[in-house]
Amino acid sequence: MTLIKTEALVLKTIPFQETSSIVRLFTKEQGKISVIAKGARRMKSALRGYLEPLNYIEAIYYFKITRDIQTLSKVDLLQSFFSNTRDIEYTIYGTAVLEVIDKVVRDHQYDDKIFNLAVQILKNMDLHTDQCIILFADFLLAMADILGYKLDTSVCSQCKNRLTTAIYNPGSGRLVCNDCGRYTSSAHKLSEYEMQFLNDLSRHNLDTEINISAEPSAADRIIQMLIRYLSHHLDYPLNLKSLSLLSEISQ
Repeated sequence: MTLIKTEALVLKTIPFQETSSIVRLFTKEQGKISVIAKGARRMKSALRGYLEPLNYIEAIYYFKITRDIQTLSKVDLLQSFFSNTRDIEYTIYGTAVLEVIDKVVRDHQYDDKIFNLAVQILKNMDLHTDQCIILFADFLLAMADILGYKLDTSVCSQCKNRLTTAIYNPGSGRLVCNDCGRYTSSAHKLSEYEMQFLNDLSRHNLDTEINISAEPSAADRIIQMLIRYLSHHLDYPLNLKSLSLLSEISQ
């Protein structure tokens, strides 16, 4: 049995028995794992309050290769994202980041690029809550790049002419110009304004302050397109319950 110390994001916490919890963590050292936090729900537990989703922690746990669920020993809170906002809309975009990670990253899949991306995006969202929708689109585009599915926003994937407007082709998972995509069924058309926003995102360095603006409706359309894009290349639907909840709240 090995004692491991690592940074982690809390993805999900499930009550277990009377006082314990099963916690899904996305760790910097071992990727996505599940741990049991014994007695974490007791009023006087040293773990109480630290194992909520959107918490960025330093975790110490006992690792045994023959176990599917490891045993949590100690937690230090590094940052609690969105703790200073009461607007559930902002929190939902943060939750959507966790949901994408939980769906895309396999258990024990080590990927420090995805971990660093998630932490950076959540920090930026926490600092600039009014830009959460833009930052979530930024996150999806960056995730596609890390996973090896970089989206070419500059030219038509068929004729190679420069794109000012575009159509997302769900069959090929590519952007095409209006001429090449005029017979595409279930097409997702992107206006010049939306393409400019997408190009701005593709050029943005995540380590620098974001200075990109977009109408919420345009940002939402880009997000929906990027979810369809990722779903195509991952070969399974990336249905996000958090965004469905956001749609219900907005109605």
